[in-house]
Amino acid sequence: MGLKSKKKLRDALQSQLNKTNSQLGELNRELAAKMIQLAGQTGDTEPLQQAVQALRKAKTYYSVETAPTESVEIQQALADTLLALGRKNQNREALESAIEAYRSAITLASLVGDEDRRQDLKVNYKLASTLLGKHRPTPSLFKVA
Repeated sequence: MGLKSKKKLRDALQSQLNKTNSQLGELNRELAAKMIQLAGQTGDTEPLQQAVQALRKAKTYYSVETAPTESVEIQQALADTLLALGRKNQNREALESAIEAYRSAITLASLVGDEDRRQDLKVNYKLASTLLGKHRPTPSLFKVA
């Protein structure tokens, strides 16, 4: 096998690997989305743990710089669901996880250039932090004056 043939084979295999990795990343994002949906419907936090694991696996198949927009949406859904369940059940662990999920979502939103979503995420991040006593609520303008 000549040098040119080896290079051609290597390039073909690399292309196939990239495609497979992309598909694995997508499957893990889809799994995370389904688990988040299930948690939202049942109020159970167990599926959210599976969603976090699936999102971590998905990240291994793409770089943060090439994160697809769907990853931001799924990360936001995870954070929002954790926040809602944390508030509803007064679950400190869920609120702490929501803060972590919001941080990841804010980072991803920045990377894909979605400034509006980033600002919305920051509002909910502050809410989760406030509920845990980690962020003081902003005083009303009428109280400041």
